Amino acid sequence: MIERLKDLWLHSELLFNMTRKELTVKYKRSFLGFVWSFMTPLIMLAVFSLVFSILAKNPLNWFVVYLMAGLFPWLFFVNSLMQSVGSVVGNPGLVKKVYFPREVLPLGAIGANIFHFVLQMMILLVFLLVIGWHFSIYILYLPLVMLLEITLATGLALFISAANVYLRDVQHFTEVATMAWFWLCPIVYTIGSVMGKLGGAFKLYLCNPMTNIVELYQYVIYNPQFYAPASYVAGPKGAFGPTLPPVVYLSFWGITGTIVLSVFLLVFGYYYFTRKERGFAEQI
Repeated sequence: MIERLKDLWLHSELLFNMTRKELTVKYKRSFLGFVWSFMTPLIMLAVFSLVFSILAKNPLNWFVVYLMAGLFPWLFFVNSLMQSVGSVVGNPGLVKKVYFPREVLPLGAIGANIFHFVLQMMILLVFLLVIGWHFSIYILYLPLVMLLEITLATGLALFISAANVYLRDVQHFTEVATMAWFWLCPIVYTIGSVMGKLGGAFKLYLCNPMTNIVELYQYVIYNPQFYAPASYVAGPKGAFGPTLPPVVYLSFWGITGTIVLSVFLLVFGYYYFTRKERGFAEQI
């Protein structure tokens, strides 16, 4: 595996070109081109701000920020998987005729989505600065949280892109699975709203790595210690009142398990990809 990593490093320029190609193809024949990279998150922020401030008010302070803190990372995750799963089978000419580390194909898709993700997070942070958001010191952990999610997404992308060569159902399964997976993450609802309902199954709920990653984003960006109503912490009557569910819940074991799982999937996904790579040309 060390030799493969060295080979990948020698082809780093090709990886950069594949990432640029993914970005270029996406906006081909588009009048605005890369401007859409900025426009899309801005439009989403504007629409959701309008909806949740006027049309569908939520008792949670600045619910649109809570929502975007989880939605932007989720969009990066699902787009990375959906674009990488068909990256190998979608380039038969390159796979059959030219030698290069085949992992460049899914990694190029990941790289393009990282570019968009960074832009989205920058726009979100600028939006928060404009509205005078009260950041906590934990915002400094944002790059580490992003790195954790990128690690998880890359490991899964390498695995499913190789598996899809041998079983094309993987691509269709990924699409269906990510739709269901979305509702298993506390993005459009708070984790406290399901904590009591799940009972003993809540520990199983925390085994979902994206649940813990989304919670980390919401903790460092939304800053629930400042913006969550006091009733969410101490109950409507104060410290002696009935305690309502928390807005954000960080589980030490859940986060630790997510870190271990993400690193394992990255190593296993890369190992699986390199093992299956030799049969790609025959299967495509």
